[in-house]
Amino acid sequence: MKKLWIFPVALCVIAIAMTLLNIAAVKEVEKRVAPAQHITPQSKPDSNAAPHANAPQPDARLARLPDGQVQYKPALETSRALNSIRTPKEALAIIELLLGHYRFAYKENPVGVENFEITEQLLGKNPKKIVFIAPDTTALRGNELIDQWGTPYFFHAQSGQQMDIRSAGPDKEFWTDDDVFLSQE
Repeated sequence: MKKLWIFPVALCVIAIAMTLLNIAAVKEVEKRVAPAQHITPQSKPDSNAAPHANAPQPDARLARLPDGQVQYKPALETSRALNSIRTPKEALAIIELLLGHYRFAYKENPVGVENFEITEQLLGKNPKKIVFIAPDTTALRGNELIDQWGTPYFFHAQSGQQMDIRSAGPDKEFWTDDDVFLSQE
């Protein structure tokens, strides 16, 4: 009985190590996402000059849009997978992956009570203006993520890292027997 403290301590050490690794990865991505350099007629680059050896290379996973938003390509591909889902559980798993992409960038879930608040942050209304959902995703209606029956999903944050997701199911009413949900308890 006296050794029961070992397991929680080990979990805390692992969680701290994973957090530090994620922070390092995000900082590396942020360094690579520098604003595009503007070239004026007075400062044309010398085409004969060798490129600077230490110049950061743009991250191929990111695409900067003219309006200042940044598309995160892996998340966009994940969101497009919603166009070809076969089961409601698959849709919930894909949405959880989208939330995982957001957590990778921000270290927490999108904050909000309503579906549209969560979805808008995934659409780029977040501090770094990162877009996680492709606009051609069929599960997107306006600024809400909807299930296969056209009902907006219900999101409930368990913590900064865990989010429950619920579909109302075929009867389009929440909290009935046909609801489909992904719980992270």
